[in-house]
Amino acid sequence: MKPMQKFTTLIISLLLSLNLLSQLTPEYNDIMIPMSDMEELEADVYIPAGCTSCEVILVQTPYNKDIFQWSLPMGIGLNVDAQQFIWVIVDWRGFFGSAPAAVASPDRGQDAYDICEWIVDQPWHGSKIATWGPSALGKIQYDLIAEHHPNHTCAIPIVADPQFAYDGYFYGGVLEEARLEQLDALGYGLSPIVMANVYYSFYWQAAESATYFPDLIEIPTLQIGGWYDHNIDRMMQFYKESRNLAATTVQDEQWLLVGPWVHGGTGIANVGSSMQGELDYPNAEFVNNEMAWDFLEYYLLDSVNDWQATPRITYYEMGTNTWKYSDQDDIASPTYEVLYLNSANRLTTESGNGSTELISDPTDPSPTIGGATLHPDLDQGPYDQTYLDGRDDIMTFSSDELTFPVTVTGRITLTFFISATTPDCDIAVRLVDQYADGTNMLITDGIKRVRFRNGYTITDEALMIPGEIYEVQVELPFTNYTWLDGHRIKIYVSGNSATRWDVNLQDGLEMYSTATAQTSTITVHHDDTHQSKILLPGNNSMLGTQVEAATNSLEIYPNPANQNIEIRTTENFTTYQIHDMSGRIISEGNLLNNSISVSTLEIGTYIVKLKDANGNYVQKKFVKG
Repeated sequence: MKPMQKFTTLIISLLLSLNLLSQLTPEYNDIMIPMSDMEELEADVYIPAGCTSCEVILVQTPYNKDIFQWSLPMGIGLNVDAQQFIWVIVDWRGFFGSAPAAVASPDRGQDAYDICEWIVDQPWHGSKIATWGPSALGKIQYDLIAEHHPNHTCAIPIVADPQFAYDGYFYGGVLEEARLEQLDALGYGLSPIVMANVYYSFYWQAAESATYFPDLIEIPTLQIGGWYDHNIDRMMQFYKESRNLAATTVQDEQWLLVGPWVHGGTGIANVGSSMQGELDYPNAEFVNNEMAWDFLEYYLLDSVNDWQATPRITYYEMGTNTWKYSDQDDIASPTYEVLYLNSANRLTTESGNGSTELISDPTDPSPTIGGATLHPDLDQGPYDQTYLDGRDDIMTFSSDELTFPVTVTGRITLTFFISATTPDCDIAVRLVDQYADGTNMLITDGIKRVRFRNGYTITDEALMIPGEIYEVQVELPFTNYTWLDGHRIKIYVSGNSATRWDVNLQDGLEMYSTATAQTSTITVHHDDTHQSKILLPGNNSMLGTQVEAATNSLEIYPNPANQNIEIRTTENFTTYQIHDMSGRIISEGNLLNNSISVSTLEIGTYIVKLKDANGNYVQKKFVKG
């Protein structure tokens, strides 16, 4: 059975297991919608009884529109008459019923625009069109947003962001192998493109610039994400930018909902289900649907439902398992507390001593157990990591039992001082909540390829000299979590996490080749001179640690920028350099009033490096629009 057939069979099996034993018959089945290039896309149209002129919810899918005959989304199921909207479900060009319209480089934004033109001409349509859908069905909504169709009224992109980005495939410089394999199985055929560009390059610079456009948003959106979704980090950044760069008339009409949810698509858990991995969140069940209905009724039906009073950000604090709210554009904490790696596998508030070793064997890599995965062979969501404690390729560090709650909100950064017996290795980190009963529940994880410790371009690449000590930073995706009293903060550190990420052969040769694997002894140094540590974004003064700014607390605003970039940081930087993505210095000078002119730069992606009086520096990527 082909992978796409397997996916379709899985969905239908799940629906049947929910006792959906009959199908919904579309009012218009397999209707062909003409495109501006004279091709046609296949669609189904579901019209509630009594509708003579209704507003439309458009769904564009690469996963077979016929699946929706078993159940319409948002809790409608087979009862299309229970709501007031017409649903238009369209197969993407090149997929399923629209397969004959395939072209080498489809313009999905133009296709979406053409679909809207067709909808507007139908006698059953009112005047407004909303869009809805998760993952690829969410990304294509952004493509339509960029086309500015006059009848596109609002959008609900779920677990999606618009950008085709390097770090979406090479997190920390490491290929997310399992996800790319799954995307290929679903018919996207991305491997040739991705694997031809394993370094950050002009290709990625152009791709990221072309697909990142918060400044083109001119309609209200309800962006929905999950803490266990692989898109969450870019979603949080894109939402913040949309609040600042969207058309001024709708900047305050961008909403964000983040729950304790996975991406979905490879198991029974999905956005809005109660069960996520090994945990149950009953107070998060269907919150996504409830908010989506209020949003749609407000913008499509002019319902007086007080939607405008909804906080701009609704987010789930895991650990306490409570909903939180904010009207800011960002919920990341501006302050950090530090815990140091120490001897005896401890995380402490005092700088450490000694070092800890592990053996990284590429032929027997540590297994991926849950997390923000996307592959049917991998569990998805929060899972107990205790199995890893029995492996000799894992080192762990834990805090003492907490006597008070500790909350993190933002991007956690770990700084390691490492040496190895090979010229290259990876550092994989899994952050967990160790319960009082010894369960080690995964919160988030990340990885870094050490040859990319200075950046991801081919000129940044730097192999290690065996035995020498190097500083390496591992950044974890944005999360919101509280460790309760009686629990422990714990990290697992290893040289790999398979099969989610590519296993580093550690030979220092060409990546993603068939060279011979080398076993490496990796040493993490945590003495007074080499203070390996974890930076926790939050206001946890009871930890008793000094609050310090983390490298990733550096913010650039606006981003993309046109005339100037403003630097937001608590550190005292004195000079700056702007580099293009090949590493060339484009401009440099003294940092005055934390503002840098970029008006003369060509459109593209750049890196700004800031230095202090002691020669320490941080860097951040930005886009000149």
